[in-house]
Amino acid sequence: MTMQKSLYDLLEVSATASPESIAVSYRRLHAKFAELQGSSDDEDATNQLIALREAYSTLSNPERRAAYDEKLAARATAERGQEGEPRSYARLLVLLALIGACGFGYTRYQANLAQQAALEREKAAAEVRLAEIEAQRERERLARESYAARQAENQREQEERRARYERERDQEYGRQISRDLQRQEAAAQYEKQREEQRKLREDQQRQSDAERRLAQDKATLRRMEAENNARRYY
Repeated sequence: MTMQKSLYDLLEVSATASPESIAVSYRRLHAKFAELQGSSDDEDATNQLIALREAYSTLSNPERRAAYDEKLAARATAERGQEGEPRSYARLLVLLALIGACGFGYTRYQANLAQQAALEREKAAAEVRLAEIEAQRERERLARESYAARQAENQREQEERRARYERERDQEYGRQISRDLQRQEAAAQYEKQREEQRKLREDQQRQSDAERRLAQDKATLRRMEAENNARRYY
């Protein structure tokens, strides 16, 4: 009769393996089946991971390992008894009780494996949903950042247009002021010229008046001299 696979067999170590050897072998096998599960979503790999965790949980705890070793020794003794000569009826009853207990424990173990597999599948589905939610949140964040960038760009363009309009308006205002100053200077120059021409005409008029009076005075003097000369002769 072939012996049932033990927790040591699952972890591929001997029954006398040290805790360090058990931990190293568990990490190696866990990485192996985790890679299989991730690449192909293999249900057998999931069940194997659950079995590995159960085995490591038992063998990494000294008290639980000692209790398991006792059960393993009892099972080995029972199997050796089945291969040898028949024992007493009482020992047979004990063996049957042990086998029943092992069968019940194995049934519970299988049920726990199935439950753990279901939990693992639910956990994987939840992780997928969580990843989808995170991806959606990332897309929404990127969309918000893109919208904010477009808003900032539009705001920058509006500010540039406003600054350009104000600059052009100020330049036009400066040109208008320059034109007004030029007109004012031209008007002032024109008024100055008119004033100079008016003064020139007044000076010319005064000079003409003075020359006319001088001519009149000379004529009066000549007449008076002629009259004086005429009286002398008489």
